[in-house]
Amino acid sequence: MAKQPVSFDPETVSLLRQTLDDVWERLTPVQRAMTSRTLLAERILKSAAKGERNPERLRDEALMLFAA
Repeated sequence: MAKQPVSFDPETVSLLRQTLDDVWERLTPVQRAMTSRTLLAERILKSAAKGERNPERLRDEALMLFAA
């Protein structure tokens, strides 16, 4: 069974874009070299697709890439 595509309203898209920018700004140059904005965006979008809208939790989920 195919997954239903997820769509976001303009307000949510703006929130997600701001969250991605915030995450990127918090990264060190070394962290930026180890990842891409695309990978961070995918993590944020995955959380948002599950219903998360809290910018801090979205940010923390993206930053989990560096927790290991």
